[in-house]
Amino acid sequence: MPDAEIAEFVRQRGYGEFVSDTVVTYPGRNPNMAGRTTSGTDVFAKRTAGPHTGHGARLEDLGPALTWHHLRWPAVLAADPDRRIHLTRWVGDARTAADAVTAGEFPDALAHALGAALGELHAARFTPDHLDRRPLPMPSVRVFSALSAAQYLESSGGLIELWRILQGDDHLKEAVANLRKDEKAAPQVPIHADLRLDQILVADGELLVTDWEEFRYGDAARDLGTTVGEFLHRSVVGIAAEEIDTAGADDEIVARGVRNLQEALPTLEAFTRGYRAVRPGRDRDLARRAVAFAGWHLLDRVMAAAAYGAELTPVHRAAVGVGRTALARPAVYVGVLGLEAL
Repeated sequence: MPDAEIAEFVRQRGYGEFVSDTVVTYPGRNPNMAGRTTSGTDVFAKRTAGPHTGHGARLEDLGPALTWHHLRWPAVLAADPDRRIHLTRWVGDARTAADAVTAGEFPDALAHALGAALGELHAARFTPDHLDRRPLPMPSVRVFSALSAAQYLESSGGLIELWRILQGDDHLKEAVANLRKDEKAAPQVPIHADLRLDQILVADGELLVTDWEEFRYGDAARDLGTTVGEFLHRSVVGIAAEEIDTAGADDEIVARGVRNLQEALPTLEAFTRGYRAVRPGRDRDLARRAVAFAGWHLLDRVMAAAAYGAELTPVHRAAVGVGRTALARPAVYVGVLGLEAL
């Protein structure tokens, strides 16, 4: 059922009604709808929500004041900050970078372009007062210490099993605490702050980065880490559990994950080269922090999956081990994730 308030806003802005047989919605935490309108305009409409909405300007508002050679985003049509509704041009024939990677159709040239786009974002200079500077809530050390009664009662069997593993690991807790300290001390630059491959559109051989709600000043390693963390997640968790014998499953899963990462290495290296071609400045700890964020991203994805399972699968247990190593000993994965050039 289309969102009535969104449809009303689209009408108020002069775009008419959505043509019913063109309307689609996309998965995500924010209500959305897209389609062709009776004015002939392709519109993507989204109503954002959450604790970080409305603090600081959006990239789409500040971006036109600068010249961009690599970073692109869908054209903004209208916005209502009070109702938190945002309209952009719908790129109906685009697919996500996640789908392109899955199909084996994300060539090194696109990876290089993505790195260049992030490098340009991180090198951009905005008026400091216009951007949100508040720290993001995750990763959080708190989840390694205790759960509230409500959290416990709402957790699935798989999630409770995961909490048991995480809360019994003092080294992992220390690694997360150290990452937050390093993030706070790192150079603060404009970042997307919530980047995933499914938020990047591929259309006509170009990339469009979407979902800028968390845009702020922060550590560049967060964007880099979540990007390479997507490949880490796909390499390990993308292995179907039913293909693995129960005996020795963890070792086999990790071995297959390593092989998958080796296949992805040229893509990851192209991404890093693209980034450094645009943002050549040296941050000696950037690669290490990026790996740590990739490790956290993997754990975060396991948490999301465990919330729907009665128990942790062998694949997810192995992923926890990989994520732990990336967080606690990030130097081990710098080369594996193609980040040596950072």
